[in-house]
Amino acid sequence: MRAADLMAKSLEKQGVERMFCVPGESYLALLDALHDTEIEVVACRHEGGAGFMAVADAKLTKKPGVLAISRGPGATNASIAIHLAQQDAVPLVVIIGQVAREERGRGSFQEIDYEMMFGGIAKNVVELSHANNLSEVVARAFHDAMSGTPGPVVVSVMEDVLLDEAADLVWPVMHHASPGHDMAQVKEAASLLAKAKRPLIIAGGAMDTEQGRHWLQELALSQVIPVALANRRQEIFDNGLIQYAGHLGFKIPAPHVDLLKRHDLIIALGTRLTDVPTQGYQLPTAPINHAPIIHVYPDHEPLGRVFQTALPVLADPAAFAEALVAEAGAAPEERISWVEEIAAFVGSVKNFEPRQFDDGLDFGIVVQELAKQAPHDCIICEDAGNFSSWVHRIWPFDGKNLAIGAIGGAMGLAVPAAVAAGLRYPGRMVMAFAGDGGVMMTGNELATALQAQMPVKLVISNNGSYGTIRLHQERDHPYRTVATKLTNPDFVAWASSFGALGLKVGMGDDVAGIVQQFLSHDGPAVLDVHSSLEAINAFTTMERLRGQS
Repeated sequence: MRAADLMAKSLEKQGVERMFCVPGESYLALLDALHDTEIEVVACRHEGGAGFMAVADAKLTKKPGVLAISRGPGATNASIAIHLAQQDAVPLVVIIGQVAREERGRGSFQEIDYEMMFGGIAKNVVELSHANNLSEVVARAFHDAMSGTPGPVVVSVMEDVLLDEAADLVWPVMHHASPGHDMAQVKEAASLLAKAKRPLIIAGGAMDTEQGRHWLQELALSQVIPVALANRRQEIFDNGLIQYAGHLGFKIPAPHVDLLKRHDLIIALGTRLTDVPTQGYQLPTAPINHAPIIHVYPDHEPLGRVFQTALPVLADPAAFAEALVAEAGAAPEERISWVEEIAAFVGSVKNFEPRQFDDGLDFGIVVQELAKQAPHDCIICEDAGNFSSWVHRIWPFDGKNLAIGAIGGAMGLAVPAAVAAGLRYPGRMVMAFAGDGGVMMTGNELATALQAQMPVKLVISNNGSYGTIRLHQERDHPYRTVATKLTNPDFVAWASSFGALGLKVGMGDDVAGIVQQFLSHDGPAVLDVHSSLEAINAFTTMERLRGQS
């Protein structure tokens, strides 16, 4: 059997239904072999976009996304998505066509040592120089991508290896182990919880499963515990419950952080407790917090890495939450006032009052109207940027929504993620939110959506600026801005050039009517929002920032 055919069969064996690529001559034989499989191969317009699609698909399926790219420029273009997979703890298998064996190590055309290139961000990097263990390497790549903290695995295949003869032996699925909890730890956690009058749950991505969402809510309700959600994980818990304690993303109001700091116990479920959800390692405080920490995560590496932890638990956080619900006694009545105090503050934050500016719309006005009119099961795909603060402040996440965000902060995710979501859920509306900076990085993947006849909805916050960097410039160096002003194309004409409906909304326009036209269009549509730069995010203004410096 040709090695390329063995690789294609091995991918099928691992359950691959869809993979994303920009085709390249260094893995032509694999592309040929895929022709005879049931695997859908999605051709993208840039390797960065293809990588983002694979990451987004993995976020939706909870299985490894698959990306195939060519050597050299293909691999370097895709590196942003590989880094995002590492930052976001997303399982990703990357197949790179490498130079032929006789060319390796000679400085050949587009040659790169991928172990050196990706060794610091991938969980594993393997180079296949012969076909004997090809199927085993593929199986192990999928295993490693899912084990412990999920992440990217890179498989580099020398071009001529794909043409070798290989034994028809397809390696089976290598199931990864899920760590089990110790009942003694559950009892200790229940004991710590029984003493707490102001406990706080911080929940992260490892709780983003059906069981995780269920037991997170059960624990919060049964024990009367407020739940704060890690950066861009807002969809995993019902934001309408009184136990919702807010979203621990960037630039949340300082009084919000101060309120949550009054906890007397932290239960961290499925989060690595990195800098953003801990608000710069202040919630909890590193290295020693004023209150005990119970940290539950399915990988030992984050446990006790930054914080002194009273109870580090290597376990499936959903299973641990289920066991804790069963073990814990009645919740002290004092917790009710704690939950109500937080709920009152969070409610005041979510109660968005549109502001009036001379330079454009407060973007929240449009987000508010979209939230009113969009279908309940709309899938949200967010790019990185200040504009997303309005989505997190306003959108009514109910614990059942699907949402994809760039936790690692990579600009350009939204449009590719929307393509991946539309392919995975063809009957549901998919809405992408992007800034005018990020959309110009990967907006070309709108062509991929059109090719797949996918009616994605793209909302652009167009304020003529790299807004997040502008915010920091104005805060640290008022009026001394460099390289953050953008001159943009006509996004309505840009949308039309792809065959999508282009609409514009700005000051004085009928926002509700234009949003209705945008959402009701039965094909792809782009909404160009002429948003205010003065309204730099959902919580502050340029004028206020300059006054703080």
